Amino acid sequence: MTPDVDSKAPPAPSGSFHVTDAYSEIDATLLGAVVDQAPDALLIVDEQGWIVLANQAACALLGRDPAELLGMPVDRLVPERMRAGHAAHRARYLRAPRPRPMGENGRLPIVRKDDVEVMTEISLGPVQLPGRRYVVVALRDVTARIREEDRLRYLSTHDGLTELYNRAFFEAEKARLETGRISPISVVVVDVDDLKSVNDRFGHAAGDQHLRSLAAVLRQSFRADDIVARLGGDEFVVLLPGVDVEERDQIVERFVEDLARQNEIAARPVKASVGAATARRPGALSAAIRVADERMYKAKSAVRRVSHTALG
Repeated sequence: MTPDVDSKAPPAPSGSFHVTDAYSEIDATLLGAVVDQAPDALLIVDEQGWIVLANQAACALLGRDPAELLGMPVDRLVPERMRAGHAAHRARYLRAPRPRPMGENGRLPIVRKDDVEVMTEISLGPVQLPGRRYVVVALRDVTARIREEDRLRYLSTHDGLTELYNRAFFEAEKARLETGRISPISVVVVDVDDLKSVNDRFGHAAGDQHLRSLAAVLRQSFRADDIVARLGGDEFVVLLPGVDVEERDQIVERFVEDLARQNEIAARPVKASVGAATARRPGALSAAIRVADERMYKAKSAVRRVSHTALG
């Protein structure tokens, strides 16, 4: 795909884009029908970057009529922000053409006539004819596939009930932080009080809502960069990279206040016990989590249900 060098479209290649005289008329007709009915979008682009053939799938994908595509500089299909770099990529491809994918991981956004960007998988293939070279561009809309990939990735890292991160993601982030260079790292452990009583008295649906209510307060109280996870049951934990003891205590106080405000209007107030600790170096993170967990259990019997202090 090449920049728009001038505004005048070149004449169609001699004899249009016919195969060769070695093919009979019926062979050429059959080949043309196969290309036009191919399920993937196909474009044929000449050495100057002009589109000389577009099948029905390409017209549908790009939202353009065949007459609009034929003679159009192919780089107009690339988002404007990418056109300058694309010209260089195209020049390199023409110096050593071979069948290969195009774009990052074989994917590249293209622009429809209505200016909507569509993510596509693109493959390139060179075609050499007597005196002429072309590139076959095969495009496939992968928008739905990417959406499904994103959905599956989300499900693999998030708790289905609260939509917080799940234990698997938490463990992966803990391992990453333990071997990284960020310090200090603070930990806040939160445990819902009396969840079994809520389940027994009002049913598991009420207990689930209890957990969702707490999760909403956690999302509100902590930073977007913090790792807020539900480990399972009534256990929650938050990792706060780069947060020291003083800032950690301020954040915990804010969480306690936010939960109190939420409980003022809630049909069933959520009670929770909180423990906090701080690892002064990354390798001490596992120890900090254990200390925070111990302080959370001690806090269950405390009036404020919060236990602070740092990990020494």
